[in-house]
Amino acid sequence: MGSSRTVMFNQCQEEMKMSKLNCYKKRRTISAGPILIGILLGLVGCSQPNYTDYSAFVTTPRPTVTTKAYTLAPPDTILIYSKRVSEISGHSEQIRPDGRITLPLLGSHFVAGKTPEQVSAELQQLAAQYYEDADVSLRVIGFNSKRIFVFGEVGRPGAYAYNGANTVLQTLAMAQPSRLADPEHIHVLRPSGNGEMVKRMTIDLDKMVKEGDTTLDAVLNEGDILYVPANGFAAVGLALQQVLLPIQPAAKTVSAPVNIGGNLTSYPYRGGPENSNN
Repeated sequence: MGSSRTVMFNQCQEEMKMSKLNCYKKRRTISAGPILIGILLGLVGCSQPNYTDYSAFVTTPRPTVTTKAYTLAPPDTILIYSKRVSEISGHSEQIRPDGRITLPLLGSHFVAGKTPEQVSAELQQLAAQYYEDADVSLRVIGFNSKRIFVFGEVGRPGAYAYNGANTVLQTLAMAQPSRLADPEHIHVLRPSGNGEMVKRMTIDLDKMVKEGDTTLDAVLNEGDILYVPANGFAAVGLALQQVLLPIQPAAKTVSAPVNIGGNLTSYPYRGGPENSNN
């Protein structure tokens, strides 16, 4: 009797061990599930472009369309810095119509038509009369003298401040092409100085945005014009609108024939004939 109990006790212990082992295996299987899924997703991702490869975004600078440095002109506003010359450091000045600025200590100075670098060097020479190792630098904080222009199917047409580094993509992002625009045929126009010739190129904004093709994301020049045409369907609608526009006022007044005493009389329809007894 005692031996049979011992056998039964041993069997119970073996069953408990097997139950614990199976539970542990199940836990390992469950915990390994997310790991296996992550590995599989990683393997699948190997066949896709690596969007965290920042080296792909490091490219050589693209050639610019413009070679002109920004030149100051009225009414641009400049801000001056100097570690040594406290009288002018942090001083901002708007260029007057005569092309000059007036600074503490240094007095009046002509700056129109010069680059910020040229003006910095000239002011530094003037400051050297009062300070040893004088340093002067400046930057433009108000680009008020030059403009680029955007017309056509955009939400914000008009003139934009030209800062010497405006690109096609930046300018279009500010102008916000509408749903009626044709993004594949945006025109960049460059008027010549004598007004006799216009340089022109066509930009595919759709390709630029969707595929990252910034080959033609040119740096603009002062006076450049971006024209965003309407797409085919919108162009037809606009043409019909121009045709129907002259007759729209007349179409608003609909003549309603009314038979009075056997005669057909026409009344302007505004909900029904008025003063029908007259």
